[in-house]
Amino acid sequence: MKHTTKGRYGLAVVIILNKVKGQSVSLMSISKSLDLSKLYLEQILAVLRSHHIVYSIKGSTGGYYIKSDSHFTVYDILTVLEPNLTQAANLIDQKIITNILEEKVYQALDLSIKDCLNSISIDELSGMLNEDSMYYI
Repeated sequence: MKHTTKGRYGLAVVIILNKVKGQSVSLMSISKSLDLSKLYLEQILAVLRSHHIVYSIKGSTGGYYIKSDSHFTVYDILTVLEPNLTQAANLIDQKIITNILEEKVYQALDLSIKDCLNSISIDELSGMLNEDSMYYI
């Protein structure tokens, strides 16, 4: 399983936007909230936008938003940001051992990861946010 900061911050962005579904949030506001550079944040948002998870509005009153009727799981977000999330590193040269590991270990692990992440909704995570609480990811 591979997990990067892109996935971590991408989830944080989606949770922030999901908390105010349908309302636009400026790039600067998200950047300050996560203490993250605008350049890196733009890269993450570009991927999320290309997969129709977030949408953008241009202009002085623009920003990023999630449609009010959208419902995502953690798995939905992470598979967009980290396509290799459930791929096992192929470190073994012997074909037979690789096949055994693939069948008995990696496939089961992939299924477990998918089931676990699909069971967690972004609505649930953003519902846990309080206006007074600050969460660091």
